[in-house]
Amino acid sequence: MRLSEFEIESIKSLAKQHFGRNAQVFLFGSRTMNQQRGGDIDLLVRNPEGEQLTIRTKINFISDLILLIGEQKIDVVLENPFARNSGFLKTIYQTAIQLC
Repeated sequence: MRLSEFEIESIKSLAKQHFGRNAQVFLFGSRTMNQQRGGDIDLLVRNPEGEQLTIRTKINFISDLILLIGEQKIDVVLENPFARNSGFLKTIYQTAIQLC
């Protein structure tokens, strides 16, 4: 996984702050592969308690994360309970690394 300990802790802390203490965050995409270089930070956020994840909360999370770890391309996918069986999410979960 190509994230620093500071980046991981920042993501975990801000996820709990913005999405709730039971929020789960998964890293997926090129940053999960140590042999690759560059790439954006792709995150999937889900809340197993069914709390609604909003676009406003997502934007605030990304803004605060950029303030902490610096300017980087960050993509955040919010898991929609109605799309849990989608091919897109199944593909993400096959290689994702759970951060919290």
